Amino acid sequence: MMTDPLTWSPINLGRWGGTQVRLHFTLIVFAAVSLLGAALSSDHRVGQTACWLLLLLLALAAHEAGHAAVAWWQGNEPDDVRLWPLGNMVGPTPSNRSSDNMMVVMGGPIASAGLVVVTAVALNAMGARFVWNPFGNPNDSGAPALLSGKGYAAAYTPVWYVGWFGYLNWVILLANLLPALPFDNGRGFRAYMAQTAYSPAKDGMIPPILARSIALILVFGGLFRLLLANRGDGLTLIGLAALIWWMVRAEARMIEDGGFYDDGVFGYDFSEGYTSLEGSAAKVRPYRESALKRWRRRRSELRRQRRQAREAAEERRMDEILEKLHREGRSALTDEEHRFLVRVSAKYRNKPRARE
Repeated sequence: MMTDPLTWSPINLGRWGGTQVRLHFTLIVFAAVSLLGAALSSDHRVGQTACWLLLLLLALAAHEAGHAAVAWWQGNEPDDVRLWPLGNMVGPTPSNRSSDNMMVVMGGPIASAGLVVVTAVALNAMGARFVWNPFGNPNDSGAPALLSGKGYAAAYTPVWYVGWFGYLNWVILLANLLPALPFDNGRGFRAYMAQTAYSPAKDGMIPPILARSIALILVFGGLFRLLLANRGDGLTLIGLAALIWWMVRAEARMIEDGGFYDDGVFGYDFSEGYTSLEGSAAKVRPYRESALKRWRRRRSELRRQRRQAREAAEERRMDEILEKLHREGRSALTDEEHRFLVRVSAKYRNKPRARE
C-alpha cells in the first residue's frame, strides 16, 4: 500500500548483501515511458532502449554498492535502497551528526567517478571518445564518437556498450553532486552542516534555501533547452526541479511535525530516550483554520503517531534481542536479529549529543 509518494517502492528485489533493495515508482515509470517512446518513434529503437536501461540498472547498482562498501568499512548498517533513475530516493531524515555519515554518502559518487575514469580510458583504447556532454549526443545519447571520424559507435557493439555504461555513470555522478535532496550531495551537505558551528536555526534555513535556488536554476535551464534549443531534455530538468521543490515541502512538513530539536539538522534529541518525542511543544495554530490547514494538521498528527509507534516497536524489539543475547549468547541470534542489533547500535552510537 502506498503511504507516501516520496518513498513508494512497489517492487521488492530482496536483500543484496544485507541491504534491502526496492524499485522506486519513478524508475518504473521512467523505464515504461522510455520504452513506449522508443516504440512510437520513427526508428523504433526498442531493443537499444532496453539495453541502455539494463546498463542503467547496472550503473545504479555500482553506485549504491559504493555507499554500502563504505558503510560496511565503517561498521555501520547500510541504508535501505529505493532505486530511482539517479540513485537512491532518500527523503528528509534525521541526521546523526556523524562524519561517518558524510563518508558513506560520498561512497556512491566516488564509485561512479571511478567507473567514468575506467570507461573513458577504455574507450580511448578502443578508438572512441567518451560522451562528456551530460545531455548526450544528438543521434544516440550515450553512443561514443569514433576517433576515426566515421560517426558514432554502432549499436550493440562492445564500444557502444562501454560508451553507454560510462555515459550513464557520468550522468548519475553529475546529478548526485547537486547539493539538494534527493541527491547524495544534498545528504552530504546536511551532514556537513550538522558538524559545523552553525546554530540550529541556520542549520534549518540554509539547506532549503540552497535547494530552492538549485531548483530555480534547473527550471531556467530546462526552459532554455526546451524553448530556445528545442530539446525535449528540458522537460527532464524541469521535472528534477519539481522533485527538489517537493523535497523542500517535505522538509517543511517535518519541521511542522516537530522535526527540529535543539541539536542539529532534522535530528531528534534522544538524550532522554524515546519519550523526548512526547514532550515536544505542539505547533501553535490560528484559532480559525482553513479546511486545507485542518487536513494538513491531521496528516501531520498521523505521521507523528506512526513515527512514535515505529520507535516504540523498535525499542521493544531491541529489549527482546538484548535479553536473548544475555540469556543464550551471540551465537543464538539469527541473521536478521544481528543486522537489527548492528543497525540500532550504530544509531545509538551516532545519536546527537546535547550541547552543554
